[in-house]
Parts: sequence; C-alpha cells; structure tokens
Amino acid sequence: MIKILIDVHCHINLYLTVDKVIKNARDAGVEKIIAVAMSSISQERVLEIASQYNEVFASLGIHPEEVKMNEKIEQQLDSLIDLIKKNKQNICAIGEIGLDHYFVKDKELYPLQKTIFDKMLLLAQDLELPVNLHTKGAENIVFNTLPSYKIPNINIHWYSGPEKFLKLGMDRGYYFSITPAISYSPVVKKVVLNVDKEHLLLESDGPVKYSGKVSAPAIVKNVLNSISMLKEINSDELEKQIEENTKKIFPKIF
Repeated sequence: MIKILIDVHCHINLYLTVDKVIKNARDAGVEKIIAVAMSSISQERVLEIASQYNEVFASLGIHPEEVKMNEKIEQQLDSLIDLIKKNKQNICAIGEIGLDHYFVKDKELYPLQKTIFDKMLLLAQDLELPVNLHTKGAENIVFNTLPSYKIPNINIHWYSGPEKFLKLGMDRGYYFSITPAISYSPVVKKVVLNVDKEHLLLESDGPVKYSGKVSAPAIVKNVLNSISMLKEINSDELEKQIEENTKKIFPKIF
C-alpha cells in the first residue's frame, strides 16, 4: 500500500506563492492539505484555493482571535454561517474554531467568543462535519463544552494545555495534530509521549514561524520523523497509522 502524508491544518490562503507551496509539499510526499479559514474574509479565499488544487480541501470557521481583530464579526456571523451551509458539499470540516484566553487578553470579549464557538459547534453538528479546534488558555471550558454537541470527530490542533485533558481527549476519541514545534517545545514533546499513536495527526499550521523559519505543508514529513524517534516507532508504521487516523476523522478528503 502506498502511504501518503497529510497536513490537516494549514492557513494556505496566507502564502503569496500557493503554487510553490503545493509543489514543495508534493515533492515531500504530502498529498493532501486541509486549508483552515480563520477570518471572515478568508472563507471565500480558502474555497477558491480548494477549487483550484486537487491537493487542497477546505475547512471553514471563525478563529477565536477574530473577536479582537474584527469589530464587525458579530454582525457578520449569520451571513458567514449561511456561506458555510451553502458550501457544505465543498468542505471537509469546520475550523479553525475554538476559544482563546491566552492571546486574547480582554475578558470582555470572552462571552462573544463563546457565542461564536457554540454557533460553530452547532453548525458542525447540523452539517455532520468534524472540527479543527483551537483551545489555547481555555482548555477547561472547551472540554466542558464539547459533550453538549454531537460532532462526528474532533481534532485539537497544537495542544499545549494541561496534561490531564490528553487522557480525557483520547477516552472521548479526540485526535491531536502535532506541529513542527515538536523540534524544540517540551510541551509538544510531552503531548506526543502521552497520546497514543492511534490519536495523532500531522500539521504544519503554516505559515506560522518555528524557530524563525516559515512553516509549510512539506514540513510535516519532519514532524512525522520527530514523532517516530520520540515514540520509538518505525516511521513507515507510524505513517500508515496516521494516514488511517486521518481517514477516520476527515473521510471527505479521501
């Protein structure tokens, strides 16, 4: 069986040279990329890129930081939800969504953040789509909120919160996608050591910078190798397992 690598979380609309990013990914064996929207304006661009490239699959949603970036987000919410519903055939997940009490310091924005998160979860439930989650600094609330919704599958991207939620997440069947921060972050290494291989996924979170270098989907090959060394699992076996995991959580991209 030919194995393939998949980047389950990338902000591909933020690159200036999408062609080059995709070519480099392909050269590294990365054949599928989930493009996650964040802002109100990125939804259309993500759909556009996904329609242009066979390797790219759209995931639409409102990022929790949008409450501080966009003062009109509350007024725009209903039309964004309509846009997502209208494109349900063209998307594989709802995301990037979640809560953030780390980068968003203004507590007055938290109720709106929670309102948007709940609407996004309800949307995922209605459309029967998995979610790509951001939980930074609000892990407790996120984990308490999720059981209220019936969502096919849940991926928590770049988890860096309390260790106790890793076991709870696995018990609930959640997945955790690992970023290139594995090369230097003790927290990410701890996540990898504590999460069974059956619950791991790969992501670039590109174009985020890691150690000053801009990330891109091609880098998930390095992430796989780092996980393989850390967990002492043969990289071929691990790649096969992660591909199986990805098929379970994001079936629409296969």
